[in-house]
Amino acid sequence: MQLLLHRIQYHDDQQAFKQLYKSLFFRLYQFAYSFVSSRENAEEVVNDVFLGLWQKRAGLDGIGNINVYLYVAIKNASLNCLRKKKMAAPLSIDDLSVHHLQLASNPESVLINRELKTRITQAVESLPPRCRLIFKLIKEDGLSYKEVAAILEISVKTVDAQLYIALKKLSHQLRSVWPENFGMSLSSPKKESL
Repeated sequence: MQLLLHRIQYHDDQQAFKQLYKSLFFRLYQFAYSFVSSRENAEEVVNDVFLGLWQKRAGLDGIGNINVYLYVAIKNASLNCLRKKKMAAPLSIDDLSVHHLQLASNPESVLINRELKTRITQAVESLPPRCRLIFKLIKEDGLSYKEVAAILEISVKTVDAQLYIALKKLSHQLRSVWPENFGMSLSSPKKESL
């Protein structure tokens, strides 16, 4: 990603910008959708944030963490969108509706049959909103605990506790489906250094 940012900043490389946009669009769209609950508004928010990023490309090296920067920009743009459209903004992250969760496809997940995928998706959807959002940001979007804490303006310990709750609930719900594999791997999340 650093190479793309370098090409965008120093060479005004539109192809690199398109590549960055394509690689991040879906997860940023999902995050925006959790605030605005509208496909059109979520797309508009993401596109506006990327437009702003392109316009400020000369200062990209001043951004310490592009993931945190983009997620915070999406959160702020989503809240501004809600204000402009006079929609009721969620009071907390517990009120957000996180939809469109998908398991990342990799060679291992291809081996999982449809029924198991359906059960996993249902188990994730049944999580409390805060747990579901934190689970999605860490396990699906690949963000670190610190990045999620910065984006949601909560402590790293809260992120850790919420992820632990999510994994414990998933482990309990999925144990009957795949007992030999889910007992240990989901109930004890790997902690990051705080």
